[in-house]
Amino acid sequence: MTWSFGTLAVVGVWATIAGLDLVSVLQVLLSRPLVAGSVAGWLLGDVDSGLRIGAALELFALDVVPVGSSRYPDFGAATVGAVLYGAGTDWTATLGASVGIGIMLAILGGATLPATRRLNARIVRGYAVRLAEGDPRAVRAVHLAGLTHDLVRSAMLGLGAVGVALLARRWLAWPAPMLGQLLTAVALAGGAWAVGHGAAASARTGPRWRWAIAGLAIGLILVGRP
Repeated sequence: MTWSFGTLAVVGVWATIAGLDLVSVLQVLLSRPLVAGSVAGWLLGDVDSGLRIGAALELFALDVVPVGSSRYPDFGAATVGAVLYGAGTDWTATLGASVGIGIMLAILGGATLPATRRLNARIVRGYAVRLAEGDPRAVRAVHLAGLTHDLVRSAMLGLGAVGVALLARRWLAWPAPMLGQLLTAVALAGGAWAVGHGAAASARTGPRWRWAIAGLAIGLILVGRP
């Protein structure tokens, strides 16, 4: 399965938007793996792969709480790269490898967040006096600088995710069917463990556990339907 340069460029733009949505712009859950992956799959002509890979990475992302200055993986562009790697393939053999690539890219992307915060802090210190005086031009300058920093960060992550996925498709190909299925089973088991860990950590009261069990039962019923 091959794509034109235009399609790949649009996918890169989408990866950038997903990265910006995490903190700076919109914040309407476009950066969630399920959303980022589904749209990437649609752009690449393989919505099923986008949904599967996005849903699998969402299991890991559900255990992440992006609050304040905490360090956390950035799954936006990473999910787009994972879908680009796995699109148009047999998902039973490539889902695990796709999830692995997505998690790796998410961790690397998360490492750029502290650097961006340090840059923003430096800008704030440079305008400290004018900000203390309530200068509106200083406020605008600081705000635009922060947005620019995150735009550059997101664009670099989007370009990197697309590049890594294309290189992996070209040079690493895909794992053998048996190994691929094993990796897929490991990835799904890891996602289930992440969800279980998050549920055990947060659902400390009876009502929460009842809702969690009800959701699990409904999910199993839906999966079991023909």
